[in-house]
Amino acid sequence: MDNFILYEEIGRGSKSVVYKGRRKGSLQFVAIICTEKCKRAELTNHWRSPVRLTHDLRHGNVVSFYEWYETNNHLWLVVERDTGGNDWSGPVPL
Repeated sequence: MDNFILYEEIGRGSKSVVYKGRRKGSLQFVAIICTEKCKRAELTNHWRSPVRLTHDLRHGNVVSFYEWYETNNHLWLVVERDTGGNDWSGPVPL
């Protein structure tokens, strides 16, 4: 996640937080979904496969999935940010 700049929080669920962010050196903003592994133990093994990850990701504000990162304590999903006026209120996809 060292390649990204996180800005403000744009959404929150019971187990995930969504941030506005962008890749360093780029002007394209994205949504970055962060989930703590300790809050979602089932993700530790379930989300290891990028194919499963993209297949199971469903949310009205996710247009395109770009990439994912795993750190010691978190899973991070980088997705296209919907700029059509919708917000991230309500359930977060993870």
